[in-house]
Amino acid sequence: MRDLLRRILVMREAGVLAALILIMLFFGFFTTTFFTTTNLTNVLRQSAVLGIMTMAVTFLIISGEFDLSIGSTFALSAVMATVMMENGVPMILSFLLALVLSAVVGFLNGVIVTKLKIPSFIATLGTMMIIRSAVLMASERRPRVLGDRGLVACVFGSGELFGAIPVPIVWLVGVVVISWIFLAKTPFGYKVYATGGNIQAARLSGISTDRVKITNFVLTSFAAGLAGLISLCFLRMVAPVQGEGYELEAIAATVIGGTALGGGVGSIFGAFIGSFMLAIIKNGLVLMGTNPYLQKGVLGLVILVAVVVNLRLRAARSGGKTFAFLQRFKRTARPEESSGQTPRDSGGAG
Repeated sequence: MRDLLRRILVMREAGVLAALILIMLFFGFFTTTFFTTTNLTNVLRQSAVLGIMTMAVTFLIISGEFDLSIGSTFALSAVMATVMMENGVPMILSFLLALVLSAVVGFLNGVIVTKLKIPSFIATLGTMMIIRSAVLMASERRPRVLGDRGLVACVFGSGELFGAIPVPIVWLVGVVVISWIFLAKTPFGYKVYATGGNIQAARLSGISTDRVKITNFVLTSFAAGLAGLISLCFLRMVAPVQGEGYELEAIAATVIGGTALGGGVGSIFGAFIGSFMLAIIKNGLVLMGTNPYLQKGVLGLVILVAVVVNLRLRAARSGGKTFAFLQRFKRTARPEESSGQTPRDSGGAG
């Protein structure tokens, strides 16, 4: 138990994990349906779309860049897929072409940032507006309906695994696991951290930082396109303004999870907790009947508090305060040692 607590406290994500638990307990206390299986399943399903994008955004921010165009790319993928199907293109081919188009958007973003040396904030702000304009024109400013499209729609979002688990949750789990493997267990993950941590040192060590950043831009746009198709299949329709604000929510979720805006620091686990926390807050506020006009403000306040707590814990950990607390905890948890008893004398396992 002591070892488990020590591992949790020294985790980079300890602060946001504690905040998540407290928020869940708060909503569980003030509502009667929060901890029901149905509600928690809905929260996971609702967090899937943002969570998938957040995983890719984490790669990008760790490498030191931003992408403000993912909300527009989210809508672009879904709208173009429906437009192509309305013009006789098979569904599976429409989806594949929509994903390719999303990846091309990411590639262009990466080239603009790395080769033209335009800051990613400005570059993707521009592409965000261009893509949104293209979406409005392609959709003729009206919602596009998918309808019942059979197996492909089930696989992408409208079906359920074993008749109980919504497919968007399966997609989320798969993306989280794959993202964790690539970021934590592969040379590419090392290159991402190195690029964001010290780009000059990374270049001197032989890492093609431009290639790393372009790859991350492609992954981010591809994830946004995938999320758009999953949302399309679940909702059976897409509005041309859909996805607005997702770029800021994805960045917020990543930062809440402990990713440094300056790059070089972050984790998939923390990003997942951050995206899940945002979904929990939205769901809990609705269950409590909070005024819709106040929900954004409450969400923003919680984000600020979560980030401050996380930064405080990180500063304390770097200053050795966390380990000092652990030593005090160890002494209070095992008073027999201070009285001269050994674990063997007291029957402990040591």
